[in-house]
Amino acid sequence: MRSNSSFPTRGLARIFAFFAVGACIATTSHLFAVTGVFQGRVVEGTKREAGKYIYVAGRTGYLRRVNIQKCRVRFDSGVPAAERVHNPSDYLRDDAEIRVSANQSENGEWVALEIVILKLPVLDKARLLT
Repeated sequence: MRSNSSFPTRGLARIFAFFAVGACIATTSHLFAVTGVFQGRVVEGTKREAGKYIYVAGRTGYLRRVNIQKCRVRFDSGVPAAERVHNPSDYLRDDAEIRVSANQSENGEWVALEIVILKLPVLDKARLLT
């Protein structure tokens, strides 16, 4: 005859395992975030979003809003040293061509990890020549 004394122990073990798996999934969900790399031109956003977000227009016309608050910005090797400034993020303005590496958060927002400036905005090149 089998004893029922092991039933509560097995039931508790199953409950514990269920919660342990749930906790592992919850703490590692950031590891499954969608990472993307896309390229395009910066288009003007609103003054309210300046310094927080930029809009990137791709060649196909697709527009992405990107959170830029915690990203690294650098110049591509194709940008001449004479045209670079100390703070590359100053060139995250209308018409700059950039490449963005970003994660997509749970709510669908793109959060930039790194932005590479491929071409300077046309207006800034003209201003440098004068």
